[in-house]
Amino acid sequence: MEILARSAGTAALFAVGYAGFRGAKKMGWPAAAMLGSLFLLGLLNLTGLRLPFYQAPVSFVSKVLSGVILGQRIDRHMTSAVRKMLFPVSLASFWMVMASIATGLLLFVLAGGRLSLMTCLASSSAGGIAEMSIFAMSAGADVGIVAFFQSVRIIVLYATLPFSTAWLARRAPGAVLPKAPASGAQTRVSFTPGEIARFAAVTGALALLFEAAHFPSAYMIGAMCGAGAMNLRSGKVMTLPPWLRGAAQICLSMTISVALSPRTIHLARELFFPLAFSVTLIQALSFLLAWIMHRLTRWDVMTAVLATCPGGLSQVMFFAEDLRADPLIVGVFHAVRMISIVVCVPLIARLFA
Repeated sequence: MEILARSAGTAALFAVGYAGFRGAKKMGWPAAAMLGSLFLLGLLNLTGLRLPFYQAPVSFVSKVLSGVILGQRIDRHMTSAVRKMLFPVSLASFWMVMASIATGLLLFVLAGGRLSLMTCLASSSAGGIAEMSIFAMSAGADVGIVAFFQSVRIIVLYATLPFSTAWLARRAPGAVLPKAPASGAQTRVSFTPGEIARFAAVTGALALLFEAAHFPSAYMIGAMCGAGAMNLRSGKVMTLPPWLRGAAQICLSMTISVALSPRTIHLARELFFPLAFSVTLIQALSFLLAWIMHRLTRWDVMTAVLATCPGGLSQVMFFAEDLRADPLIVGVFHAVRMISIVVCVPLIARLFA
């Protein structure tokens, strides 16, 4: 009976998450799969209706797939582009890692002991909702608060970014941008069973190896390293189909929503001003970095702003195309920044633990 109840609960929760994803996508929400499913599943938990489900397997699958999604950005094309822009990319990544740590420490002070240090660091980091929530799980932080803070930051960013970048576009002069290096990687839509088996074996093995070594966010970072290594070795980019990417985010929302409770809402109300401060500070630091990049590289302001804003890669790439920024620079900066934060913030956080 327990197996049947957990199976039915897993299917029901996934269906609720999928409904949230479809609704958010129809309304044009940013990061619809993550925010939409988390919104509906969170509401379900807050009503007190908690269905039993296979939490450990669902959590493992979502973390490994999140790592694979990150690892898809590591290929020969990206490494070639990073070599051509090594100094500005390194500076931007270092800046955002340090800004995330500094904002987290200030949030910890402003919270007055109501949040743990790990919760503050994960909440303030300029990563993604999925990545920072996974870090929060591995660090024993308050996952509900982390997901809430990250969601608010992403919503504020995407609500203001079109207006701020459009305003800058009317005032910023054009610039000559570096040529994109020729892509050596081949994006493939279908794979042989042998390729899929090898890819799954390598990513799964490294995820388990990192977990055995007690690495922070082990499943995600191990899978990311495995996916990147396979891409670099073969010269082919093993991409996940859109439906599997969406399923991974819904599964992660199922895991995160377990941590949402009335206490989460109560804390969020109490910490409104620290939350507003942390969101404003990370935004201000990213705009300062954009100004430095513009002065340093002479790239146009639009490209500098989009390359350094603390958003998700896929959504910012759409803005880059619509607003005529350079998609190569924007894509490389965000891929390196996200990987740097996912790897470095958990390691630095251990020093303060």
